[in-house]
Amino acid sequence: MADQIVLRVPKEVVVKVVDDVHNLEDPQIGQGGTFDDELYDETGKLIGTSHGTFTIKYVRPGDDGLLTYYSEDITLEDGTIHAEGWADFHDVRTSEWVFYPATGTSGRYAGLTGFRTWRMTGVRASAEARILLSD
Repeated sequence: MADQIVLRVPKEVVVKVVDDVHNLEDPQIGQGGTFDDELYDETGKLIGTSHGTFTIKYVRPGDDGLLTYYSEDITLEDGTIHAEGWADFHDVRTSEWVFYPATGTSGRYAGLTGFRTWRMTGVRASAEARILLSD
């Protein structure tokens, strides 16, 4: 039987963001930043933190998607997870769900792989997220 873990994070609070995206309506290639988030479970208990970076890399031909590379390290009480990949900055800004690969790096998550999926519920303020991992 495969190990499968689904972490639900109904509230992810942006504690700190430092970026050079001065106009959210007109983001530019090369802009990016860092972020520190706190992750809360369904009961409102703090279950972990996330520290990451993002950089807007290029415009996708065909639909003008603004492809942005995200990389983050998630620290939970029972282990750590690294997630990184591409998301359309326009989707992030307009609260669409985005996802990219995640890999467990320690504790109960070590060696598990899957995805981190999230959507902003308040730009530069909060998000809703899930992490899905299996062996």
